[in-house]
Parts: sequence; C-alpha cells; structure tokens
Amino acid sequence: MVNMWKFLVFIAAVVVWPDSAQGQEYLTTVDNWNFYKVRASGPMSNQNVKFTCEAMGMRYPCYYSGTGGCTSTWTSDCITFDDAGVNCYTQQVLSTNLCGTTIPWHCQPLDDTFVYCPGCWSDDGSSVGTDYETHNWQLQQGSHYNNMYALCADIDDCSSAPCQNGAVCQDGVNSFTCQCVPGYAGTHCETDIDECSSAPCQNGATCQDGVNSFTCQCAHGYTGTLCEEIDECSSAPCQNGAVCYDEFNNFTCQCSAGYAGTLCETDIDECASSPCLGGGTCVDHVNGYTCVCPKGHMGDKCETVPYFDGCLLFSSDAVSYPEASQECQTRGGHLVDVKEAELQRLIADSIPAGSDVSPWTGLKLSPGVMTYTDGTSVSGQFQWSASEPTTSCELCAYLDNTDGYLARTASCMEQHHYVCQSDLKPCQRNICYNNGVCSTCFNDSYSYCSCLDGYEGDICNIDTDECASNPCQNGGFCMNGVNSYHCHCTVGYGGETCQT
Repeated sequence: MVNMWKFLVFIAAVVVWPDSAQGQEYLTTVDNWNFYKVRASGPMSNQNVKFTCEAMGMRYPCYYSGTGGCTSTWTSDCITFDDAGVNCYTQQVLSTNLCGTTIPWHCQPLDDTFVYCPGCWSDDGSSVGTDYETHNWQLQQGSHYNNMYALCADIDDCSSAPCQNGAVCQDGVNSFTCQCVPGYAGTHCETDIDECSSAPCQNGATCQDGVNSFTCQCAHGYTGTLCEEIDECSSAPCQNGAVCYDEFNNFTCQCSAGYAGTLCETDIDECASSPCLGGGTCVDHVNGYTCVCPKGHMGDKCETVPYFDGCLLFSSDAVSYPEASQECQTRGGHLVDVKEAELQRLIADSIPAGSDVSPWTGLKLSPGVMTYTDGTSVSGQFQWSASEPTTSCELCAYLDNTDGYLARTASCMEQHHYVCQSDLKPCQRNICYNNGVCSTCFNDSYSYCSCLDGYEGDICNIDTDECASNPCQNGGFCMNGVNSYHCHCTVGYGGETCQT
C-alpha cells in the first residue's frame, strides 16, 4: 500500500510538469549533439529527467558517453557521443567544453543539472547532479532534490548542411530552418524562383530568368527594363558617327568631334573664325583646319615671318602692353624693336589689307625718355604719325593701321595685337636640301630654309622652274636648268631668248 502511494505521488509530479516548466538553456555542442539544461518539476529521479527531456522533444545523455569503454552507466536509450578523449563522464566532457576544466562543480553553467544515470543506485531511480555553490558533484540520490534542471540533448540538424544555394541553416529541436537568400525558396532553398513567371516583359520581349532577377530582351524598336519604352534610336537618326541616347519620347545625339546639329548633320567650319594670319588661306577639315600660307609666312597659322635679321611672330589676340611683353618672353623673344624703316614696312606688309590690327612694338616712353626693349634709345628711322611722339607721361608705342602703320602712343593698358621678335640661330640638324641654310627662332619653335638660287620649297627640295615665265620668244622651246634656262629657237630665229 505504501509503495502504491509512492507511485501515485510520482505520477502527480510528472503530470503537472509541462504546465510548470520554466524553459531551457543551451549549453554547448559536442559531436553534433546540442546539450541543454531544461527546468524540471518534482524530484530529480532518472524517470523525471528522462520525461523532462522527452516532453521537450529531446533525447537525453547517460552518466557515461556510451562510446567504446564508456558504457558501464549507459543504456541504448541514451544518446552516444564522442567524448573527444576527455573521459567517460558526460558532465566532465561538458565542463571541459564550457569552462575549460574537467571539474564540473567549478563550471557555473552546469549548476543544478542532473544527468540520467542507469544502474547507479540499487533502485535505479536517482540521477547524478552538480552543485556550483557547494563545489560538489555526483550529487547522489537525485530524487532527494526537487525542481532542478535535467541535462538533455538534441542532434544538430544543421550538421549535414541540408540548406542549399547559400542559405543559412538554423538548428531547432529535432528540426532545422533554412533562411534562403533572395531568389530561392523551398524547405532546403532548393528551388530557384522563376522571376519570369509573372510575365513582366512587355511588347513581345523575351524574359530571361536570373537569381533574384530577370532580364528582358527587347524586340527591335523598344527599350527600358521591361521593354516598355519605344527606342527612338532604333532608326539610327544620328549622323556622322554620333552616339544616340534614347530618352522618353525623344533622343539625343552626342556628336563626334567636328560635327554639330540636332542630328550631328553639320560639319563645323573651323575656318569661320578666320584663324589664318598674314593673308593665309584656310582649308576646313573635319575637326580641324590647315592654313596655306603666302610666300614669306610660315607656322600653323602663318603667324611667323622670317627676315634677314630674325623672325617676327604676329599675335592673333589683343592684350595690354605688359601682357604682350610677357607673352613674347615666354615664347623666347621680345616685343619687336622697330629701328629701321624697312622693318616697319615689313610689319605693315605682313598684315593683310583690311585687317583691324594695330600692333604693339617694343618702344616704351617715359617722361623725356624713349627706349626699346634692349635699353637703347629710339632710332631716327622710326616713323611717327603727325604730332607724335608725346612724352609727357608713361606711354607705349603701336603701329596705327588707320595711318599707314605710322607709330602712335597710347596708354600701356590699352588692348592691341602685338608682334614678337626673335634672333635667328642655326638649326641643330640641317633639314635643308641642296645646300640650303637651316635657321631657327623662338626657342626652336620655328625652322626654315634659305635656299640657294635655283631651288625653292620649304626644305629647298624643288628645282625652280626658270621657264615658268615663258622667256623664249617666237615659238622657241624653253629647257629648265639650275638657276638657268636655255631656249631652242625655231628656224630663222636666234639669240638668248630667240628674240633675233
């Protein structure tokens, strides 16, 4: 009768446990088994430890690990785990993993935990526990303790890597959950979601499925992510190699260099700004131009005129006297010092008729003093306009195109074109043919050849055509020579030019 009451008391304690359970706490993982301490209700007997774990959907370990040589206090209903060579005792293995010590009572997470211990006691009813506060373990007769924690375990369901396609596995109690990356679905994230299933592409476009994306291959004449827009560039409206950019109900042409217009249909006239100086003829190209220079001029813009004593460089813009002086020095020269009437006339003749150009010279006037850039006084050959020069204040001299390029003074801050002057020096390498003399000026920016009589061309490589003037008379035939010619006269005529 007494034993029956004991049995009824145990049943009552077990039955009320699910309602009074206070939860579980994860401890550690050993050999793919996740160990938990789970609150129990009632005496910590073997039966209650087992029931507590099974009620939570878990398994339970025995006092021993159950591996080879560790089965004396283990039965087949307990889990088997690899103790990694620590020892056979489950609580010591967990203490090593949790706290780095094989002494369970020094490992606080194991406080008040009891483990199933078959065959430990004669009545086979009591588990073995650990007490951190009293630094004691192998608490015998666990049935003498109430409302402690059962040591339970469940398998790490993520250990087999069940989740696919980069999904994250979250382990549960006898279960797992896969957190899929975008674009995948299914229990194991094994299914690539078909983003084309909703037919997102419009106007007959073909949908290509991707991972968490799709691409629409548009039919001709359509554009946009969903091929929802008409492609105004499909008709190739832009001309002359321009790039077409489609816009909403519009398009824009990005023109190649040298072209302009809505469709890039216009070849820009680079000669419109009259870039060639000295009366040079401008020839327009695509995104450029060339200047055909008159005789006596050279340079990309025909801006340079070589003469017997140096080179003249004509500017294409108007600046103040100090700015002009600085620019000439930067180019390796100085503002032109006009000391001879011939040089003054050469400058005038080098500026095309009708040009509104009155260039600065190097002559500067202070009260009572007139000097060139080299510090010398003004030459008597310098030709002035009437009533000039005025030396009452600091002024600068320019050649007035409205007065036959006679010299006139003005404030040095006025804006005028200017002429730079540079001395000649021999070229480092003679590029001239037929014994022509190579000279250079303005820091070797310009080189030219002085040809011997009978030769011409930029590098003296052309034999001068002495017959070009048709010197032979009365039907005589002219034969060209080097700086000479010879006339073959018709019958009845003679003389050097068949004039007799």
